[in-house]
Amino acid sequence: MSIYTAGVLFSIVLYLLIGMYAGRKVRSVEDYYVCGRNAPTLLIAGTLFASMLSTNGFLGDTAYCYTGNITTMILINALCACGYVLGPLFFGRYIRRARVDTMPSYFGQRFNSKRIRRFSGLITVISLTAYLLSVIQGTGLLMETLTGFSRFSCLAISWICFTAFTFYSGSRGVVITDTLMCIFFLAATVLAGFFVLKAAGGVGSLVVNLASSADTPDGLLDYHGNTGGGSKLDMMTYAISMGFVWMIAVGVSPWQAGRNLMARNEHVVFRSGVIAALLTTFFLLYLYLMAVSVLLLNPGLDPPEGVILWAAFELVPKLVGVVLLTGIMTAGLSSASTFLSVVSFSLSSDVFDMKFKSGEAQLLFTRFTVLFVGLITLALASFNVSDIRVTTWFASTIIAASWGYVAFASVWSRRLTERGAYYSMLGGFTGYLVLEIASDFLGLTSGPVVNPFFIGLGISILLGFLGSRNQKRSSEEVRFLKKMHQIPESETRDEDYRIDRMYGWGMVVGGFLITFFLLTYWVFPYHGFLSSGAA
Repeated sequence: MSIYTAGVLFSIVLYLLIGMYAGRKVRSVEDYYVCGRNAPTLLIAGTLFASMLSTNGFLGDTAYCYTGNITTMILINALCACGYVLGPLFFGRYIRRARVDTMPSYFGQRFNSKRIRRFSGLITVISLTAYLLSVIQGTGLLMETLTGFSRFSCLAISWICFTAFTFYSGSRGVVITDTLMCIFFLAATVLAGFFVLKAAGGVGSLVVNLASSADTPDGLLDYHGNTGGGSKLDMMTYAISMGFVWMIAVGVSPWQAGRNLMARNEHVVFRSGVIAALLTTFFLLYLYLMAVSVLLLNPGLDPPEGVILWAAFELVPKLVGVVLLTGIMTAGLSSASTFLSVVSFSLSSDVFDMKFKSGEAQLLFTRFTVLFVGLITLALASFNVSDIRVTTWFASTIIAASWGYVAFASVWSRRLTERGAYYSMLGGFTGYLVLEIASDFLGLTSGPVVNPFFIGLGISILLGFLGSRNQKRSSEEVRFLKKMHQIPESETRDEDYRIDRMYGWGMVVGGFLITFFLLTYWVFPYHGFLSSGAA
């Protein structure tokens, strides 16, 4: 047995033991669905970042950077990080006051509508099943690389692990393992990055070395990244549009904003968002620098999704590599349990909308739904039907297009009615999906500004306005909205707000630090290289 196989088996056993411990404390549907609404800042921040990054960031996004688009990813992440602050301030803390168990149930109660609850549940199932599919494929690929087992065997092991875990422990176990694995892979990546960057000549000379190398992809160091034969405007439009997609997604999506339903209080919602925003900008920049450093050492990796895997095998001490790779794999398993739980909860609670005799009956039904969804995902993953990064970005985009507008309007609009909200979701969902299918399978192309996401979002906003015309809000809607804007007495302690301001100042300092770093180690060296005529 190799040290990598031993690391995989050890991490799986540890993961399952944590799940068993967490599952013992599940006593009710509220425990299973929303962790008893008592999760502290560390757990919410950990599950936010771990479920957003997962294997997709380590495999798909690093491959995108390696092939010439690190500046594209930096811009996308900067906009994404804004969602972690704007989401809690303008949406997350309000839905927590609703005390619901799922995001679709929030929409159903806000608009006093079963059809909105059911349709938003369906959107959740479709989008996050796609996300779950990408995660299990990434986890299976990594396990296959580490152990040498067959691809299907790795997929089956992954499935058994995260399905059994979610089946037993629900969201309580998910947030605990997400956070522990998040801390684990953060520490392992930072340690491994020291060796990778050192092998490439260090951060101080990285940009000049890349600019001097004939193997560096075109546009890697430029603001627009590798255009792939297209125009700079197309590339920048793509980066900005995907940045807005992720900003909306982390602000209102069921697997991100839905974590706020588990928070101990509204201050936890804001503080965990700040931590996730800082990790999105600082840690991911560090990870992407590791990826492009490999271009100086091995510029011909195929497939490029293996860039961090190659670095872990070849550039760092074996023990550090084992820790890093098994950390990434268990993070993937933990994220898979997040998506599996959200899909299963929405399916059993919102789409089926069944009446149960007791909480125990609902809990049992939900657990068997977890098993059913897991089996469907395993079957799809075994056919290797999609690209990891593309599937992930599809999942986030369809959420942003279909209910991005409705989410914020549900809190701040006094004109949006039940009919307008339903038409808005339906129009955004179908508009984006039809145009994306036409673009991918029929070869239809759009201009640099007009793309399926913006069209879908535009349709959603337009139908929200038109659908609400000549319809009055029901008394239930009015009362629900008014209640959401009433600050609970428990949230008004001066000490809590003083701590919140410290988190806010932390973001300001973080902004200055990352600006200083990029100017010192990227902009000035690259400008000096170009000015010297060495290019």
